[in-house]
Amino acid sequence: MSWKDIVGHESQIKYMLQAWKTNKLGQAYFFHGLDGVGKRTLAIEFGKALLCTSNSTFEACGLCPSCKLVEAENHPDLQVNGCPKEVHEFPRELMKEILEGFSFKASRGGAKVLVIDDCDLLNEESGNIFLKSLEEPPPHSIIFLIGTSLERQLETILSRCQKLAFHGLNQSEIAKVFSNNQIEGSFDLNKIASACGGSVSQAIMLTNPEFSQVEDSFFAEIVMPMPDPVKLVKMVMDFIEGAGKETSGQRVRARWLVHDTLSWLRNQIVTGDSLHRHRFLLPAAVNIEKVMAMLEACFQAENQIQRRVQLSLTVQWWVDGLIWADSLAAFDSRVGAL
Repeated sequence: MSWKDIVGHESQIKYMLQAWKTNKLGQAYFFHGLDGVGKRTLAIEFGKALLCTSNSTFEACGLCPSCKLVEAENHPDLQVNGCPKEVHEFPRELMKEILEGFSFKASRGGAKVLVIDDCDLLNEESGNIFLKSLEEPPPHSIIFLIGTSLERQLETILSRCQKLAFHGLNQSEIAKVFSNNQIEGSFDLNKIASACGGSVSQAIMLTNPEFSQVEDSFFAEIVMPMPDPVKLVKMVMDFIEGAGKETSGQRVRARWLVHDTLSWLRNQIVTGDSLHRHRFLLPAAVNIEKVMAMLEACFQAENQIQRRVQLSLTVQWWVDGLIWADSLAAFDSRVGAL
């Protein structure tokens, strides 16, 4: 891979290259934006270029021993770390271990590069441990922090970093990524681009036929006169847990299904009783008030997924909200009137 293979972030690449060419690189950068758009990839590619022993054009050659070590994820002077998938906060002991390795002199006599992913999960304790390295980094080193938003970071860390925002990719950019990676199939690219929210990793995941199969089964049950909540919860949980034991993958699947339901419900309002892309229509007896209440249940579920509420509880609450949306809305209005 080279700079030319990174799609959709030309301005960010130009910014970093200009700083390098003019000898104005900062000691620490915070890359923030949607998950799966290429922040981590760009940080690693930049580190690879910095460490390249044949570099004469500010681009990794891909052929020297240093580049080969980076590609094999085995370069001693490029550390890429993230939070363990089974925990919800960055462990202080892991941070100590990372920084101990980063403090050593460069093994190959050049720069040292540290990439820390999942910075949204830094707590005050692990963040404060990391702060010392930000204030006094090793000579000839550069640090890349990866997160989703500025709001979720410790201000003491943000104040010591140069911040670079990353946007989600549009449909043409996603199509280019698919072409570059020879991703082919019978999937609907327009639908995938709409559902993935600009995330390349989610877009690639959505090419899996399993997603459209689950979508059809889910909406087919929702439009029944009397949807079965137990069946729906089991269907959703089986689909989510199909991502494996890693909670990050499970949250991606949960977020996708909730987002797709949001799009489906919006189409119900826009298209009325005409045929739309999902082929499933709510019963005629379902009024606009219930659809709006179902939309609110989806918004709340998205928020719970973002806040990392236990997925089984979120799914149970969400399914109940979809099925009993009109009853819950009526109950809320009665409570509000008291």
